[in-house]
Amino acid sequence: MTFSSSSTYIYTYVLFAVVYLASSVAFVVSAVRVSTALSRAHELSDNPEQHLLTTSSPAVGAVISHSQRLVDYTQLATLLPLVYVVGSMFLGSLILGGTGHTTVNIGWVAFTIAATIASVAFGVLGMRESARLNNLKDLEGATGRAADALQKIGLRLGVSAALLLLVAVFMVLNLYAILSSMQGLLGVEFLI
Repeated sequence: MTFSSSSTYIYTYVLFAVVYLASSVAFVVSAVRVSTALSRAHELSDNPEQHLLTTSSPAVGAVISHSQRLVDYTQLATLLPLVYVVGSMFLGSLILGGTGHTTVNIGWVAFTIAATIASVAFGVLGMRESARLNNLKDLEGATGRAADALQKIGLRLGVSAALLLLVAVFMVLNLYAILSSMQGLLGVEFLI
């Protein structure tokens, strides 16, 4: 097995898929926990006289900021496989255009390693933001616009987490297809 062979690419892709799945599952669990807490912000205090926290409150402002970053990281993690597929299609088109498959396979391996590193980075960044939102008791008493903003971000985070989970399911199915036909794929000179 040489660095430029298709088998190297296949095993590198399997490594990417496994790392992405582990990162995604941890990310989804964390994001759903935060999303649920944010969505309940309005329920934390039903006392209309408690207007202690508003959208300008430092506690609410910090939660909104960290939550927005968590939404961004979740969406980037969701887009990563799409970028990977489009990039792989581009590299495959280079083979069809006449570029040697050895060069393209080396590019594929480098691209897959970069995607794996990005997957880990998004997971770490997301978990860090989630940890900063570990204690949401500061939101007690949030009313009006502050509670509405928290609920909207919680909803966006929940939708983003659901999309990330769907992408993870797709990756599981794709990984299963590759592993079940591994012998046939290993015999191919190059992959598109």
